[in-house]
Amino acid sequence: MKNKTILIKGLHEILSATFAGAEQHLAHATINEYNGFPKLAQRMRSEFENEISDSKILMNRILNLGGIPNTEHKSLPIHLDVTKQLEQEFAEQVIALNRLQELIILSENDCATRMVFEDFLKDETLHTNWLRQQVSLINNVGVANYLTTQM
Repeated sequence: MKNKTILIKGLHEILSATFAGAEQHLAHATINEYNGFPKLAQRMRSEFENEISDSKILMNRILNLGGIPNTEHKSLPIHLDVTKQLEQEFAEQVIALNRLQELIILSENDCATRMVFEDFLKDETLHTNWLRQQVSLINNVGVANYLTTQM
């Protein structure tokens, strides 16, 4: 019973981060669209949609374990500057990857919850790698050159 409570708490933690990330992605997508960077805006809008889809999976798992989904979350920083947007998201992703790895270990006796966390880890790893690449591109070619590829 204690492990179930720990898993529900972990699922709520990821659910909270997912809602916060969705909110941040939507804001950054809107900012980038407004500033004339539709490619970057579309990528962030896609991330927003993924986060919303992920939240449904998390809520269903919480319900399956007998919990009640809680959608409270802290807001994440919103930046007008693209470099800051990407660096902030990258830093958040690194934290999320570490936490997901911890939660996978904690869910060793619950295959269904472990699979949810493992699937999220795969998706978040891909997003983290993309963010790392974007930050690297900005550092290597400069933000102005990077942004010309996002028009």
